[in-house]
Amino acid sequence: MFHPLLPLALAFIAGILIGSAMKSPAAAFLAFAAACLGLGWRAYRRGRHGRAAAAALAACAALGAALCMDAETRFASHPLRSLPAGASVELNGVLARTPSFGLDTDRIFLRVEKAELAGRVVRVTGLARVTVPRTPFSSRLRSYRTGDRLLLAATVLPPREFANFGRPFSERYLRTQGLHLLASVKSPLLIERTEAAPRCSPARLISGLRRSFLDVVGVGFADPKAPGGVRPEGAVLEALLLGERGRMDETMTRSLQATGLFHLIAISGAHIGIIAAFLFAVLRAARVRDRTASLILIGVLVFYGFLVEGRASVVRAVVMAVLYLAGRLLWKDVGLLNTLAASALLLLAVDPVQLFDQGFTLTFAATLAILLFYQPIRKRMPRLPLKLGESAALSLSAQIGVLPLTVAAFHRVALSAIPLNFIAVPLVSVIMAAGYVYLPLGLLGSGPARLGGAALRPLVSLFIRSLGLLDGIPILSYRVPTLPGWTAWVYAASYLALLWPARTRPRRLAAAAAAALSTLFIILVPFPARARGFRVTIFDVGQGDSILVELPGSPPLLIDGGGSAYGSFDIGENVVSPALWDRHIRRLGAVVLTHAHPDHRRGLLAVARNFRVREFWEAPGGPRDEEADSLDKALRGTARWTLTAGAIRRIGAATIEVLSPEGEASPRGGDENDRSLVLRLTYGRTVFLFPGDIGSGVEARLVRSGRMLRADVLKAPHHGSRTSNSRDFLAAAAPRLIVITAGRGNPFRLPHPEALARLEETGARILRTDSRGAVEIRSDGKNISIRAARDP
Repeated sequence: MFHPLLPLALAFIAGILIGSAMKSPAAAFLAFAAACLGLGWRAYRRGRHGRAAAAALAACAALGAALCMDAETRFASHPLRSLPAGASVELNGVLARTPSFGLDTDRIFLRVEKAELAGRVVRVTGLARVTVPRTPFSSRLRSYRTGDRLLLAATVLPPREFANFGRPFSERYLRTQGLHLLASVKSPLLIERTEAAPRCSPARLISGLRRSFLDVVGVGFADPKAPGGVRPEGAVLEALLLGERGRMDETMTRSLQATGLFHLIAISGAHIGIIAAFLFAVLRAARVRDRTASLILIGVLVFYGFLVEGRASVVRAVVMAVLYLAGRLLWKDVGLLNTLAASALLLLAVDPVQLFDQGFTLTFAATLAILLFYQPIRKRMPRLPLKLGESAALSLSAQIGVLPLTVAAFHRVALSAIPLNFIAVPLVSVIMAAGYVYLPLGLLGSGPARLGGAALRPLVSLFIRSLGLLDGIPILSYRVPTLPGWTAWVYAASYLALLWPARTRPRRLAAAAAAALSTLFIILVPFPARARGFRVTIFDVGQGDSILVELPGSPPLLIDGGGSAYGSFDIGENVVSPALWDRHIRRLGAVVLTHAHPDHRRGLLAVARNFRVREFWEAPGGPRDEEADSLDKALRGTARWTLTAGAIRRIGAATIEVLSPEGEASPRGGDENDRSLVLRLTYGRTVFLFPGDIGSGVEARLVRSGRMLRADVLKAPHHGSRTSNSRDFLAAAAPRLIVITAGRGNPFRLPHPEALARLEETGARILRTDSRGAVEIRSDGKNISIRAARDP
């Protein structure tokens, strides 16, 4: 079958990639597109169809580049993005979605129409995501509906960006989500509904129905002691039926990611397919004609897209399904590749930057792979009962499409997804079918809601338990370093070569061998760590510490893992681990915890899960709490050392001397900061001093002790706190370079101006992670070279 839209879609995608990498004005590409169309039309009139097709592809690529550049420019220059972080602003606008409830915070999405800052009024249209802390007054948000006009007093939040010599991800994420502003309010009481949406407004009615369905789950699966007020089964059911994942805890999310089954929770093509198949079976059983059934399906799917409030993954799936069903109504034969290409063109024409959304690429890669590889794989599968052969072919073909993308995006190879899909997909289909019957019945009252919840609970519980069936086989799910970009292209080319007709057996064998070899490269990532010489990198982890020491010929050393005392964002999983994977690190010679505060310890939980750790060093007397127990569990089998002043450790050519704390019997009370491990690292004639978060009292004791404190590089104690960084301590260290670890717009306002003045008095060069990002120091044992992730 002829697929004319496929090359046009590929050209359009190529143009978007070009536009995202260039700074030329969009008008130049539009002019080039117009010229190509003119030349193409002229060639077509003369019968030169090949030249006409080439001109059409060039015009399509130029149009994609122009639209991408225009969208990027408009987003970057949006007035809401110029509001300074930390500023107090009054926002007036319309609620864009039903409020979303989480475990410790709630979220509202506001279509801002007016922003007032320091008496200056800005009239603009843009989308703001506002975080609301959970308080006894949070229930008032339940009455808000899409279309309500709200007035709120908020604080502007900076994008959660971390500069660690990799590509920034927050800005791209905000762009793909269409978010112009991040903000927070201190209390739900600071949100005022100034005008309710019209009662007969479709948006309000659908929002009310969604809220009612969520309340049904809240009643049927209520558990006041559980996070978010619902049982884990209820949180999973909300995600499966309505795309609401706010009340799922971190353990459940991590389990779904580890098994490769997270796609079953993130509503996408699989859910739309299940809904369509279920409804089509019901309509066929009712002897509804195919054309009528297609029209009904289109209506139901469009309504469902509005019910889940236009989430990008659902919109993509609904667009593809509706185009396919509409094609069936208009034509006898519908080319699925053409439908896929038309969907991509339509979605990208509306918003070209969606191409860089992980969900977009995963959806289309999986669908394309199924269309290309399902039939060839199915023909080679043995006949199995219950259509297991077809299910295996479907799962394998989808995995072929998404494997390099999931490995690149999530640093995980989840081979367990293939066998677990045999259990999970049918089970989820049954849960969804029963769930969509349960939701409307639950509207009849609390009794039906509780009864239906009790009936559904065993099914959802069975799905949750199925996630752990293969936990004892680590080879089926493991983390891998960052893939070099060329491996994905080689992988794609090798699998496409399998589809190319090969007349001789050696050619077929060569294509199969190339595909197998490229797959091995993807799942093994057989590339060594990139350490070349001695290097210390002080990462940008926001308000916290994480320092990597790389030595030639030895596994690296990680000092602290960053972390945050507030919110659920995992610094270790989302910042530190990717920074290590980017350097192809798989194992760590030692992990050091200077002290047990969240901004140093919390990120180490993910590091301990994701990397093989040979040794763990810590100070004595740290607190025993739930987080410490979790870290102990993650470090099971790791050699542990409790270090005090006088201890000396050697790693390769480097020597590490412990300067503090004193004595084995360090008390558990007192200031945890003052129990910090203070490490002095020597490599050749180059010395680094890492004092943790010690205060001026410990600094004075170190100066009086007569221990050698001189260092070429000093990590400023306690993020530049006023109660640290004393003049005597700085004079004893006499550093050439001082690095201050602090988060942008941090609530502690560190570094403190008084401490900063004392640091400047030393005459040392000062670099701050809040302004310059990560700082990398290389040394040959004599000299040091310095670079920062951000330009000054």
